Amino acid sequence: MVTLDGTSHHAAGGTATIESAVASNPAASQQTAVAELGRAALRGAELDDLFALALDLTRRILDVDYIKILQDSVPGEPLLLIAGQGWSDDVCPGVTTVSCDRGSQAGYTLMFDDPIVVEDLAHEERFTAPPLLIDHDVVSGMSVIIPDKERPYGVLSVHTRRRRHFTDGDAAFLRSIANVVGGAIQSDRARQQIRMQAMSQERRIRYQSALSTCASSLLSSTGDTRLEHAVEALLTATEATYVFVERNVVDPELGFCSKNLVEIDEEKGVLDVHGDPYWDLVPWASMPNSQARLETGEPFVFLPEELDGPEYDLYAASPIRIKSELDIPIFVDGEWAGLIAFADKSEVREWTEEDLTLLTTAATMIGAFWEREEAHRRLEEEIRSRDEFLASVSHELRTPLTAVLGFGQILQDESGSLSPEERSELVDTVVREATDLLNIVNDLLAAAKSDTDTLHVAQVPVNLRAQTAQALEAFEHERVHDIDLVGHSVRAVGDPHRVRQIVRNLVSNALRYGGDDIHVEVLSDAATAKVAVRDSGSPIPPVDRERIFERYQRSQNVANVPKSLGLGLAISRQLARRMGGDLTYRHEGGESIFELSLPGIR
Repeated sequence: MVTLDGTSHHAAGGTATIESAVASNPAASQQTAVAELGRAALRGAELDDLFALALDLTRRILDVDYIKILQDSVPGEPLLLIAGQGWSDDVCPGVTTVSCDRGSQAGYTLMFDDPIVVEDLAHEERFTAPPLLIDHDVVSGMSVIIPDKERPYGVLSVHTRRRRHFTDGDAAFLRSIANVVGGAIQSDRARQQIRMQAMSQERRIRYQSALSTCASSLLSSTGDTRLEHAVEALLTATEATYVFVERNVVDPELGFCSKNLVEIDEEKGVLDVHGDPYWDLVPWASMPNSQARLETGEPFVFLPEELDGPEYDLYAASPIRIKSELDIPIFVDGEWAGLIAFADKSEVREWTEEDLTLLTTAATMIGAFWEREEAHRRLEEEIRSRDEFLASVSHELRTPLTAVLGFGQILQDESGSLSPEERSELVDTVVREATDLLNIVNDLLAAAKSDTDTLHVAQVPVNLRAQTAQALEAFEHERVHDIDLVGHSVRAVGDPHRVRQIVRNLVSNALRYGGDDIHVEVLSDAATAKVAVRDSGSPIPPVDRERIFERYQRSQNVANVPKSLGLGLAISRQLARRMGGDLTYRHEGGESIFELSLPGIR
C-alpha cells in the first residue's frame, strides 16, 4: 500500500516541470501530468508505485489537501482505502474503510459515470458526509469512478479544507487520471494472469516429467531402489520438503499398522527407515482420522497442529516437525494398501488441484507397481509349487500303482501257494490301492476341468449323513472303525458325487496329518447344512490357514509327513463354493476342524 504523505520517486523527475507548467498554463500542466502517468503505466510500473505517482501528480496539479483511492473489492461491503495523501496518521491504507451506501459520497459516485463535484459538504443534499471527511474539516471535493472491465474498480477522490470551485477542466483531468489508473490495473491483472499461466504451464511440464520418471522407475524390471527413485522425482517436482510411502500390514502385537517403506528428506535425501523407529511401524488406532478418510479413497489434507486426540499427540512427539501434509491412499486390487504422503516442514502449504492430480496419479502407479510385484511373487511361488507338484504326483501315482501291479502279479500265480485268506487279503489291498489311484485321478481331472472352466456340479437334494456314511465306506480297510459318525439326517442342496469327494478328501487329510482321535459330525442350523471332520492333530498356524486351500500347498509346520498332491483341499473348496457353500478350517477346543457347509433344506 502507499503511504499517506510521501512523494513518489517516480514523480520527482517531473515535479519542477509540472510546477512551472501549472503557473504558466494549467491545461498544459494537466496534459503533461496525464502523459507522465501514462508513460509510467506503459513501462509496467508496479501498482503501488503507479498509485503514488497518480496521487502526487493530481494533488500538485489540483492543489488539494487530501487525495485517496478507494477499492470496491466486495459489492455491498465498505470501500477500502488503499492509497492516499494528506490524511492524519490514524488513517491507514489497507485498514481504513468508507461506507459504500448511497448516503455517502463514495457510494453515490459509484452510481454515476460523471464526476461528482461538491462545493460545500456541510450543505450537500445528495448524500451525507462520512466521518473521515468531517474529521478532516473537508469543505469541497470531487470524485470519479476508477473504471475496470465489468464493474468499477473503485473511486478516486480529492478534497480541500477551503471552499473551492472545481471547473469542468478539473473534472476532466481527474477522470483522465482515473482512466489511466484503471487501465494500469487491467494491464497489471493481465500480466499477473500471463505470469500465472506461465507458472502453471511450467509446473505442468515439470509434473509430467516427474510422472514420466516415476513410471520409468517403477516399470524397471530390477532394482531394490525403484520406489525410492520414483518418489524422489515427485518430491523434486512438487517442491515439497518431505515425502514418504507406507504400506498397510498386520503386526502380531500392534495389529493393523502402517509400515514405512520409503522416506526422503529434501535436505538429507533418502533416509534409513529403520534408523529412527518412531514412524517405522505405527498402529492405525493412533491415526483414526487419517484412516477414516484414506480407507474410503479420499485424500487427507491437514495441519498437524490442528489435529486432536491421539493423532495430535503422535505428531507432537515426532522428531520430524511437519507444518502441513497431504496423504493420498494407494489401492491394490480394490483394497486400501497404503499411502504416499507429501509434507512441508518449513511452511503451511496450500496444495493445489494440480498437486492433487499429480500425487493421485502417482499413487495409482505405485498401486499398480505393488500389484505387479505381488503377481510376480505369486507366479514364482506357483512355479515352485508346480515343480514340487510334479515330483509329488510321481510319488502319489507310483505308490498305489506299484502295489496294484505287484500284488496283481502275485495273484496270477496259479501254483496254489497262496491260501484263500492270503489271496482275499491281497485282493482287498489291490482294490484299496486302485481306489486311492482312482481318487487321485479324480482330483486331477477336477483340477483340469476347473482350469478350463468346465467343472460343473449338480444342484439336487442331498442327504448329507447318507453321503458321508457312503464316503466313509471307502476307508473300511484303514482306520474307519476308529472314526465316529454322529449327527442326524440333514438335507442340503448339492451334488452327491462331489459331496462324497469332499468328505473323502477331508477324511484322508485327517488320517494322514491328524491325530488319533477322528470323528465326523453332520449338523445344521436355520439355513445351512454342515459336515465337520474333526481330529486331534496339531493346529495349522494362522498364516497357513488360507494357504492350505491353494493348489499345490501344504502347511509349512508339518514335518515328516507323506508327500501329497496339494490338490485335495483346494479342489474341495472349489467344489463346495460351486455348490453354493464353502469349506473352512478352524482350531478350537484342542481340535482341528474342517467344515463343509451347503445351503440347507428344511
